Amino acid sequence: MNKDLYYYPFYPKQWAIKTNILTLEEKGAYLEIINAIYINDDIAIFEKHIPNILGISKGKKYFKLMESLKPFLTVVDNTENGELKYTQSKIKKIRLSVNKSLAQKSFAGKQSARARARNRTKQGQQPLNSRTNENLTNNNKQNTNIDRFSTISNADILNNMS
Repeated sequence: MNKDLYYYPFYPKQWAIKTNILTLEEKGAYLEIINAIYINDDIAIFEKHIPNILGISKGKKYFKLMESLKPFLTVVDNTENGELKYTQSKIKKIRLSVNKSLAQKSFAGKQSARARARNRTKQGQQPLNSRTNENLTNNNKQNTNIDRFSTISNADILNNMS
């Protein structure tokens, strides 16, 4: 699961219109199923996993819920071993657009890192005397180290500061 899949756009008006025939329990189950579909890498879930997602056993209640929810779900054809797999068209479109956006951001970030690395390499190849020392905290214009062991006299330091 990708760490950037923490949200997806939710459209309350569309939700209310499309799910107005469902009971409150069915709406909750449907929301749990589409959330599971969204965070799954395949953008689909196996039918055998739905009872675990909903926290119910595969009995009368489960079959009644699935009978109501099947019109809202799409069966994926490329299943293994003949097991049913479900997806939801709107969630699939959203997830594919999020994946595309993440890929573009990743590509742009990598390009930016390469450009910064090239700029650092170019700066590293410049001769020492051509680099600017504007960010240094001392005002020594001759690029010599001034510390307590330096041979530069106080008079020389004062002359360089002016």
